[in-house]
Amino acid sequence: MSLSALREAETSRITAACLRCGACFAACPMVPFAPGAEGAAGGAVVEGVLDLLNGGPGDEASRGWVAACTRSGSCNAACPEAVNPMLMLRLAKWRANETGALPKRDARDAMARVKAFARLTMTEEEQARWL
Repeated sequence: MSLSALREAETSRITAACLRCGACFAACPMVPFAPGAEGAAGGAVVEGVLDLLNGGPGDEASRGWVAACTRSGSCNAACPEAVNPMLMLRLAKWRANETGALPKRDARDAMARVKAFARLTMTEEEQARWL
């Protein structure tokens, strides 16, 4: 089975199995860090994530939650239907990046920090060769 066929099969399975109860959202430690998600109704946010998963635009809270996911796995234990919400969020983020629902990340500022931290662990010779 190809990767795209597997993704489509998982998308269909998740969409059909999810109760949209919001238990995964309630269990997520990243909700306070997801733009627009804090204070949102869990079921509505999950509905937005499913919209993203299926190629739609989602809403601010669902896009924020998908972008903030760190794959802690707290959501999986909370799901009453064993949907694997962590995979749901991962696939939704993948689709949202493809459709443009999530804006491209500008990593120019981050790269300067990465290089600064790298210098702390590299010898001068390694710095000259890699940076």
